[in-house]
Amino acid sequence: MRILAILIFSFLVTSSFGSTTKMDIRGVILDMKNTPIPYATIFLLNSDSTFINGCTTDDNGAFFLPDSLKEGMSLKVSAIGYNTLVAKISTIYFPATLKLENKSYQLGEVTIKRNRPMQHLSKGGIVTTVKGSVLSIAGNAVDVIGQLPGVRIEDEQISVLGKGYPIIYINGRKLNDLSELNRLPSNEIESIEVLNNPGARYSAETKSVILIKTIRKNGEGLSGNVQSVSRLAHSFSQSGNMALNYRHNNIDVFGSLALDYSKRYQKQDNSTHIDFNNEVYDLKSALTIFPLNTSYIANLGFNWQVNKDNTLGLKYEFYGIPNGSSNWNQQEKVFLNGEWQDEITYYTHWKRKTMPQNMLNVYYLGNINHWSFSLNNDFYYSKNTVNQDMKEDSNSDNGENTINSLNHIRNKMIATKGVVGYTLQKSKTELGYEYTYTDRIDNFLNYGILLPNSDNQIKEGNFAVFLSTNITFGKYEVSGGVRYEHTVSDYYQNKQIVKEQSRKYSNFFPTIDFSFPIKQANFSLSYTAKTRRPLYSQLSSNIQYDDRFTYEQGNPMLQSEINHDITLAGIYKWLYFSASYQYVRNAIVGIVESYSENEPINLMTFVNYKHISKYSSVLSVSPKISKWSPQLILNFMGQDFKINAMGKSQLMNNPLLFFNLYNNIKMCKGMTLNGDIIGHTSGNMDVVSLKPSWQINIGITKTTKRWFFQLNATDLFKTARNSMITYGSQMVLDKWNYSDSQAVRFTVRYSFNSTNNRYKGSNAGQKEINRL
Repeated sequence: MRILAILIFSFLVTSSFGSTTKMDIRGVILDMKNTPIPYATIFLLNSDSTFINGCTTDDNGAFFLPDSLKEGMSLKVSAIGYNTLVAKISTIYFPATLKLENKSYQLGEVTIKRNRPMQHLSKGGIVTTVKGSVLSIAGNAVDVIGQLPGVRIEDEQISVLGKGYPIIYINGRKLNDLSELNRLPSNEIESIEVLNNPGARYSAETKSVILIKTIRKNGEGLSGNVQSVSRLAHSFSQSGNMALNYRHNNIDVFGSLALDYSKRYQKQDNSTHIDFNNEVYDLKSALTIFPLNTSYIANLGFNWQVNKDNTLGLKYEFYGIPNGSSNWNQQEKVFLNGEWQDEITYYTHWKRKTMPQNMLNVYYLGNINHWSFSLNNDFYYSKNTVNQDMKEDSNSDNGENTINSLNHIRNKMIATKGVVGYTLQKSKTELGYEYTYTDRIDNFLNYGILLPNSDNQIKEGNFAVFLSTNITFGKYEVSGGVRYEHTVSDYYQNKQIVKEQSRKYSNFFPTIDFSFPIKQANFSLSYTAKTRRPLYSQLSSNIQYDDRFTYEQGNPMLQSEINHDITLAGIYKWLYFSASYQYVRNAIVGIVESYSENEPINLMTFVNYKHISKYSSVLSVSPKISKWSPQLILNFMGQDFKINAMGKSQLMNNPLLFFNLYNNIKMCKGMTLNGDIIGHTSGNMDVVSLKPSWQINIGITKTTKRWFFQLNATDLFKTARNSMITYGSQMVLDKWNYSDSQAVRFTVRYSFNSTNNRYKGSNAGQKEINRL
């Protein structure tokens, strides 16, 4: 009944608007091969050639001007690389299909150059044009994203400086599986937009968004690509994927299959100092980790472009890890008050099964004159099982212990999102709603140690409405909006509701952005309010046994944090900068505290701090010098934060500087060399003090019409580290960590009859899926 109610409500929202009989100027701009021309400029001129109104075409070459037709008017259409078209309105029938001829040049000698990507500011972010730049031969979408200002990739995780993990879209479709970015060739990307301050249409938890637009290609019949990626580091890993699309008239049927075999290696040397009841424990441990994962990813769907104003589609996605495992081998020496006490060996085997994970998306997009409509419905179901088997051998009288745990998780989610837009001249207003309902069961059993079992369930509903608009005054533009969210979260323990741990939230989240030029530079100043709700794992009462001195547990009492953000950004030619200040109330922070008054055991958990102030800035310099295209990106971030460390107050205010120097040199036809230097200084992040790290990467790329070859070597001198010092209430952990970063990667890809499927569905509950 819940699903039926949602669908009925969605239908009523989108069907409650009628059409208008007002005649408007609309159509599509094509080249002589019937390929749509995006970003073409349309001018409506009076009989004396004075300007009346204007617009640009969208990604599909479509344009719309809300002015009534009058006698004597003419239409002027221009685009880079094409001859300008001027035609009398009286000779055009609307909706119109207008074609532009390629502009020809008489040149003695032609040299084609790949320029650095052209960047410009957008509402709340920055747009980087990939097509025709050196980024188009970077490899895949991950390789491109890693070179964008303010974006950082570490341990295969993408984050935006000071904004956390972004939600990523491809052609308006939200990604559930980020490995899809590894399968998207860089030469199929038109542009990438990074939103540092997303507007009201995005969830209040979404602090950053990455919007990827691919190059639109026409064509009929079967198309696709096949890719293989081999990685040699401490061990060998292999992945492969195949994507197919069949297009007939206005219908696309598409599907893909990806297989991934990943075998990694990690090494740690840890030194832990514990002050407990006037006794001092010093732990020296060496840990090696051998993760092994085999995963399957598949999707199947269709897209039907009924006409130029109506599109609908359906997509089913499957993800499974039938047999994931990780072996941990640890040797630990224990010293009490400076004297040897014990030596412990831990052998831990983790086994993980994520299967099935199913997701279904159904969407509709439509236009009626000034009005636009979008509707997305999502259904998600997953099961996850994690088993821990640990053998603990001690040289002391403790002897041998066996620890076993079993964790079963089941997730269900339904979500819907509808948006109605109204366009008038250069302004657009949007009104929408979003609803998400989640049911999560988390059952945890411990065997062999005196730790409690747990049986938790969370049922959560979130309803939101939002309004956004933008107004242009000559060279100045103001955009803003407000989002209201109401959340009810019921927490159950052993099938009984726990009122103290259940939550209700009702909040307004405003956003505003002001864009303005100063001479040849463009600037934007924005404010936004966002929230961060605890992950479901952070709310769990499960207690995980790491070793004799360390446990892990969530905190069911966690509350959502509120983030107030002010950002100033500017761009001038090939210079870009941004600066942000954030005030975070009820900040969620991971800490290490004492577990028991009777034993020297540390508990890693989460708490809410009253407030934290954070700041960040980005500077990007990307000139072009002949065949050399360098890019220097400096990311600076810091915090104003004080913690309780070893029973004393300690400031964690040392800032961090991340530096990236990318170099691309064009060699002979279709071949490019690249060399990068990536690293960061020491500095504080929450309760952690990061140690400095740097690495050098090199690579070579060769492209032809259908083939792509790339050979990369990362961390040439094996200098990359993820080492840090963690401070707790009674302990300090000094960790040296190497994570298999020295590697050689070879990618080969074959594409045929390239066409991109037109699927434009966007998941309504993506942020909730990330929490799950």
